[in-house]
Amino acid sequence: MKAVSLLALLPFVAAAPSEAIPARALTVPSAVPSKVKVLGVSLLGSGCPAGSADVQIDATKTLLEVTFSEYIIQTGPGTKAADWRKNCKLTLNLEFDEGFQFSTLATDMSGFAQIPSGARGLCTNTFDFTGIQGQSYYSLSLPGAREGPFTLKANPDIVSWSPCGGTAAIMNMNTQCNISPTQQQALIAVDRISGKITVNVSLDWRKC
Repeated sequence: MKAVSLLALLPFVAAAPSEAIPARALTVPSAVPSKVKVLGVSLLGSGCPAGSADVQIDATKTLLEVTFSEYIIQTGPGTKAADWRKNCKLTLNLEFDEGFQFSTLATDMSGFAQIPSGARGLCTNTFDFTGIQGQSYYSLSLPGAREGPFTLKANPDIVSWSPCGGTAAIMNMNTQCNISPTQQQALIAVDRISGKITVNVSLDWRKC
């Protein structure tokens, strides 16, 4: 497997909102660093081989969109073990002002599933911070028979923050989809036209 790294040095200048918002009601950052740089985004896995994924970060640095063109899981005649399960690990490396932490608020993993009766698809999304013990785990079962779109929504615990006491942190997000048993013809992808899966990651900030 090859990793594809995207280097973006993006200065971010923003003022913190004048009013604090309760943590559980956050829809926009209640406090943000005055300066932040995205040092790097890397993707590694069978669902995101080099050149097959695109990463976009919005102007506020709170929304990350990753689109995949080869994150397709298939079973049935003519398929092999590598087709039955795909994964992609996204590593986000941020540098920011001292005294801040960040945490994922929500992700949406959207796709298309065509699963016959007797078969089952499963998609998972796991989050962790490098250097911090513990993970947030989310899953969506896709039992057959079904044909249509699906969305795996993850809302990581707001109390799970990156380490304090530094100016950088690394967040890891591991996604995976598989289908079983493998004898019947089945498919998981974003849709039958584009064949893409999109993951949106919202980041929230707070002072240490």
